[in-house]
Amino acid sequence: MAEKKRFIHNTDIGQNFLIDGSVVDFMIKRAAVGKGDVVLEIGPGDGILTRGLLSAPLEALYTVELDERLREGIERIAARDGRCSIFWGDAVRFDYLSKLPRRPTKIIANLPYHITTPLLWTFLEKLVPAGVAYMLLMVQLESAERIVSPAGHRERSPLGVTVEAMGEAEIVRRIPPSAFHPQPRVNSALVEIKIEKNRDLANNRTWRGLLKRSFAQRRKTLSNNWSAGCGIERARALEILEKHGLSATARAEELAVDKWFELAKVPDFYLKEKKAEKNDVMEA
Repeated sequence: MAEKKRFIHNTDIGQNFLIDGSVVDFMIKRAAVGKGDVVLEIGPGDGILTRGLLSAPLEALYTVELDERLREGIERIAARDGRCSIFWGDAVRFDYLSKLPRRPTKIIANLPYHITTPLLWTFLEKLVPAGVAYMLLMVQLESAERIVSPAGHRERSPLGVTVEAMGEAEIVRRIPPSAFHPQPRVNSALVEIKIEKNRDLANNRTWRGLLKRSFAQRRKTLSNNWSAGCGIERARALEILEKHGLSATARAEELAVDKWFELAKVPDFYLKEKKAEKNDVMEA
């Protein structure tokens, strides 16, 4: 009998497979997967979360994977349960709206850490307006902290501001490296995102551009960032800050969501195109 070929994980594309069944159980329970749910999973790996999701009474499970070497194992899982459909491709560039038979209601996944930020923007741009209201995502702890950081925290980010403006985010469990194989060199966390409002906000180019330029250089004040990135003269920048009750030395991380909504209405920041371009995607 031929010896089974050993699978070599490609950690360059985030192949740190979850191996802790208790984490899977926690995720299924936390997400309250039930009848009628259409769940999207990204990067199923060897299928531990895929099998866990199929143990729940969901309506359908769509899983997107890049690495064709995993085809045999994933297709074996799908063959046993007609609710599971596999799609192959790059999760960031995948055309979810045209290729998925139905619009997902929830996204539950162990995300490849190197694409966490652009992938989350893709979800917010494409899938949230189409109906996704809930996400439970395994990400690097550092990324999770940037997503949930409130105003005034140094880890505040454009992505975190946008998620807060659309709903709420919470770290619901920290996960040690030992829960994965091979073990990553970082700690991980499960971040839960609930979308409750402003479903098209991530596609508002003015909003995206304002945040990108305001956070461009974190150590600089808003007035300096605006002068450099928006072409606004310093005197005008200071005038805008004063009008909105902000100090001349205010930095982007200090602002609450309501202030960002106020600033997005200032004509100086307005961009005619509503849809954010690729270069408006910001680091979390």
